[in-house]
Amino acid sequence: MKKVALVSLLVVVATLLLAPPSDASRRGRGRPVVQTRVFIGVGPAVWWGPYPYWYYPPPPYAVYAPPPVIVQEAPPVYIQQTPPPPAPAPSAAAEQFWYYCPSGKGYYPTVPSCSEPWLKVAPR
Repeated sequence: MKKVALVSLLVVVATLLLAPPSDASRRGRGRPVVQTRVFIGVGPAVWWGPYPYWYYPPPPYAVYAPPPVIVQEAPPVYIQQTPPPPAPAPSAAAEQFWYYCPSGKGYYPTVPSCSEPWLKVAPR
């Protein structure tokens, strides 16, 4: 019974001493400072495969990636056109008239031609 208690005590002490450190003592990419393993078995431990993924270094594109290129474009420039000048008010000289032919007894364009001069008549 004493041997079982002694072995249990040694396992507990070894577990406490070789336990991974807390999050406060982690460094770098979140890896612990000390990595431990417990092997319980008979005979020598032989590893026949490739190293586990945590032994491989990070891929080169993740470590040596160039910094991103930031291009700052100039803000757009807006040119406001000046409004066109207002149209001039119609003058009295530009007043329209009707043209009357006394011999044809009608107004232009009803009477296309007149043998005497046309008379200017103010529109009604």
